[in-house]
Amino acid sequence: MNYLAQYLKTTYNGEYYQLFFMLYIGSICILYMTRPSIPTTLIKYSLPVLLNNNQNKSLTLNYNTISTIFTHKISSNDSFVYIKKQDQVEQIIWQNITVKSGDNLSLIFPQVGLDASDVYKIVHSGEGADHLLNLKPGQIIKFGFSNKIISKPTLKQLDLQLNSTTKLTITEKTTIYTAKIYNEKIKFRQAYAYGRITSSLFEAGLRANLSEKLMMELSDIFSWDIDFSLDLQVGDLFKLIYKEVCLDGNKIADGEILAAEITNKGLTLQAIRYTDDTGMSNFYRPNGESMHNVAFMRDPVKNAYISSRFNLEREHPILKTKRPHLGVDYAAAQGTPIMATGDGTVNFIGIKGGYGRTIMLTHASEYTTVYAHMSKYGNGIEQGKSIKRGDIIGYVGKSGLATGPHLHYEFIVNGIHHDPLSMTLPNSKHLLERCLSDFNSKMEPLVRRLNTLENNILLSK
Repeated sequence: MNYLAQYLKTTYNGEYYQLFFMLYIGSICILYMTRPSIPTTLIKYSLPVLLNNNQNKSLTLNYNTISTIFTHKISSNDSFVYIKKQDQVEQIIWQNITVKSGDNLSLIFPQVGLDASDVYKIVHSGEGADHLLNLKPGQIIKFGFSNKIISKPTLKQLDLQLNSTTKLTITEKTTIYTAKIYNEKIKFRQAYAYGRITSSLFEAGLRANLSEKLMMELSDIFSWDIDFSLDLQVGDLFKLIYKEVCLDGNKIADGEILAAEITNKGLTLQAIRYTDDTGMSNFYRPNGESMHNVAFMRDPVKNAYISSRFNLEREHPILKTKRPHLGVDYAAAQGTPIMATGDGTVNFIGIKGGYGRTIMLTHASEYTTVYAHMSKYGNGIEQGKSIKRGDIIGYVGKSGLATGPHLHYEFIVNGIHHDPLSMTLPNSKHLLERCLSDFNSKMEPLVRRLNTLENNILLSK
């Protein structure tokens, strides 16, 4: 009633008009409480005509607005809302629901005023809509409703983020819903980090907010030049430039390292990532020499110590019999990552007698490396899979005949075992001469950027 009074006061200046219409509305209210169907008809057909037959053509009061007032859908404390004579401009109002354990559409839709028929329409809206039948706790469903005043919420759009780059969107088109999967475009931006060693590279990396992935890659880049468990000293420095993977301006993951530098015992080493015209990426020194003088890393486990060396006369610690030890044992904590020492292919994965969980990699046609006593295998590692040097293929354990957690590592050339610590490893590929000009043009700005980070490190002392 307050709304109608305010409307009449604004629309009709005459005092008698206000009195007449207030009496009219009062009668309607009495009828509404006794015979609801009669006033509804009167309101629908007579009142809007009478009210809108006025001099102020910019205002109108329609049946939906009056019905809303009578059914108390607008609070009497709200300020009066004028509705334009032309149709109300439609906008989408969003409501978010976070999926909880055990939730499904039949439980979620009633929370936003939708019913079983809406569930059916949405689920059958097209390819991709079936993702809504396999909801996971923590996912957010975004419901977009029309702002028009009607008896039931009208769903105009539904959004569900499937992963960091993929979104399901269901939209209404003339009462029919259509589903579509959108792959959102990711972008890359350069980031940098620097630090000073006080105890270990890992600890310094944590202080610089670097992920384990970046720290593993950094140590691999310089693995042939520096033994990170023995050679690092307090005061040594590191710098790196790397990519960040971004979506809508927000970082979602770390990309690869573009350039890195380490100063160890007063000697500074720099490494630049370069992808040649064949699509192969490797790290090179600024003069174009390969960072890895050999095709294999020497050690498959970081931060480990050698508990047993290659020995043809060794007595087995469990069997107590003379049995050749055809590899090197790296003792490390249970679950420490094990890396492939070179590019290759998985030709065996499984239980291998006293070796327990074992992986064997072939490299080219003549080299084989063996990794034994694992606690578990790396994600996605399977027979025939191609592996890159530095990939995590498993984790240190004590499966099979083992006195404690360690990795047993073997290096085999043409079927003959060699000592991995003393043998001469095969050379890696150097930068091709035809790529030198392109490499130099991409290397120089990265080196300049590394050099400018020196001032930041000095200021952070």
